[in-house]
Amino acid sequence: MLKHKSLWSLEGLTRDDLLTLIGRARQFKRGAGPGALLRGKNLALLSDDHASLEAEAFLLAATELGAQVARVRATSPGPADRRDPRDMAGLLGQLYDGIECQGVAEADLRQLDRDAGVPVFNGIASPGHPLQMLAALMTWQDLSGDATLPMPLAPPTQPLPAEAVARNHHLLLQAVLSGALA
Repeated sequence: MLKHKSLWSLEGLTRDDLLTLIGRARQFKRGAGPGALLRGKNLALLSDDHASLEAEAFLLAATELGAQVARVRATSPGPADRRDPRDMAGLLGQLYDGIECQGVAEADLRQLDRDAGVPVFNGIASPGHPLQMLAALMTWQDLSGDATLPMPLAPPTQPLPAEAVARNHHLLLQAVLSGALA
């Protein structure tokens, strides 16, 4: 399965990588449900808005897989100059098996990924994440019956049912989480 950092952008992903990810999501869709693949795993949702749609999407996908998710504020109420980000990353890495970052600055995200020692995801539930385009392509495949994957990737040209795209995005989230953490 793809490593978590492979999904920080679509660049560098091969056609086979994308088909593997979509295939795993389709397994969940066909009823080979995710079950409790992440039972016993503890994840952190690092965000300042835990009520956002993105936070809720991540929480639902992870908990359906059996994971426990802690909501952690992305910003600290204390003075920033008193804490070493490497110490925070090390602590988060000891406490959690994976960390989802929403609304975290790119430099902080990369530092966290270097120092935490666990998979760090870059807003995989957000609408701007590459998984959203894959969800649209997966939906297009479902509706057209065409299982090909256009390379280079481009968003479908016709409007797609939002509910179907959201469901496929949910399944792709679970595919990524289960692949990176199971």
